[in-house]
Amino acid sequence: MSFYTSLSGLQASQTEMSTISHNLANVSTNGFKKSRTDFADVIASSVSVAPSQQIGSGVMVKGNRQQFAQGNLIQSANALDLAVSGDGFFVVKPETGSSQVNFTRNGGFLVDADRFVVDSNGSHLQVYPVDGSGSVVATGLQSAISLQLPDPSTG
Repeated sequence: MSFYTSLSGLQASQTEMSTISHNLANVSTNGFKKSRTDFADVIASSVSVAPSQQIGSGVMVKGNRQQFAQGNLIQSANALDLAVSGDGFFVVKPETGSSQVNFTRNGGFLVDADRFVVDSNGSHLQVYPVDGSGSVVATGLQSAISLQLPDPSTG
């Protein structure tokens, strides 16, 4: 019995070390959110032993949870390196006309050949349309449009 208790502790520790290693490997990744390993006790249950005399049977990994705490905002030389301060995500679409949307906190954007603002995967940044005074004219994910910058040669 004690062997299995020890083995469960080793396996849980290995999972936690993997999570920590993953967090460290991505410390410089834009928009990365660290994970945390949650544990639970494994309780022995025997009908022949009184509950007050039962001992634990080790530990198990309950799961990994992503942590959404605000990271540091760092200034860069790229005008399209954006950040979300506080709660929220950028909305991106994998391709024009697609109904699928993805949410990200990675604000490293660039301009593609068609002047759309895209992420490193080529997904289009979604924004709400505005009128001439800069007021938002529509809300909701269905009304968001891909941000396309004007051609600088035509104004």
